[in-house]
Amino acid sequence: MTRNHRTFRAAAILACVFASAAGCGGAPKRAANDTTTSATASAANTDPCAMRLHDICGPLLLYYATNHALPARLEQLSEVPGFEHVKDFSCPVSGEPYVYNPPGIPAPDPKTRLIIYDAVPAHGKTRWAVSVPVEAGEGPLVVKVVAVPESRFAHSR
Repeated sequence: MTRNHRTFRAAAILACVFASAAGCGGAPKRAANDTTTSATASAANTDPCAMRLHDICGPLLLYYATNHALPARLEQLSEVPGFEHVKDFSCPVSGEPYVYNPPGIPAPDPKTRLIIYDAVPAHGKTRWAVSVPVEAGEGPLVVKVVAVPESRFAHSR
């Protein structure tokens, strides 16, 4: 095994550890009697669109850990070692490709921005999205799959 291969392997393992620690979080926890949020949080782990976005978060985190930047195109995530199988970047409900906007649009949480989101509100009056902090900082990137009301997108046009 060459030194470069060992270095890359160590970096990939470290990135996976950071990715696991940072994780692809779901919606923030709310009071137990808040059934709307509870249903949304539960859907983040069962909805096909939310699950696909979770699958996209893995190579996104590793790409960011390796390159210290977001990719120019979502399709670049298929080139991340170990994630060659991630090739579908569209909503399984609408069939529309996800919108990828690296600068992002404002998210409901003012400390975050939405960088990947449904092109249309195919989930009732919501869109699934991936949020990242406005200020990434020096640590690992933290991403969350969130349900965003359609009304939020009217403000971003």
